[in-house]
Amino acid sequence: MASQENDEDFLKGMPPIPEDEFCVYGTVYAFPEHADALEAVYAETTRLAQSEPGSIYYSISRDSDDLAIFYFFEQYTGKKAFDEHNAQPIIQKLLNEDKYIRGVKATFAKPIKAAAALKSGN
Repeated sequence: MASQENDEDFLKGMPPIPEDEFCVYGTVYAFPEHADALEAVYAETTRLAQSEPGSIYYSISRDSDDLAIFYFFEQYTGKKAFDEHNAQPIIQKLLNEDKYIRGVKATFAKPIKAAAALKSGN
């Protein structure tokens, strides 16, 4: 299956991605037998995200009671940055291989601006 088709499958049922700054958070449900391997992939995506232009915040954690569940919180400058993040080979591997992830629940939201930014009109 082509990566574009997998991207569409992965994002199917999710709300539209905002064009400007946004956060995305949610839950990843891994296949239990591959959860440790998925954690290793997420450790690498976290390292890579630190230097991605347009990636403001990127954090993934693993549930301590159910090791097949991961939680993520990401913040991007906009859709372009999110698309560039998802186009990376390591992310495409996750999207193209059916062995790691059995489901994702994600929410896109606008970040609340800091009080100082609100006062200055930003």
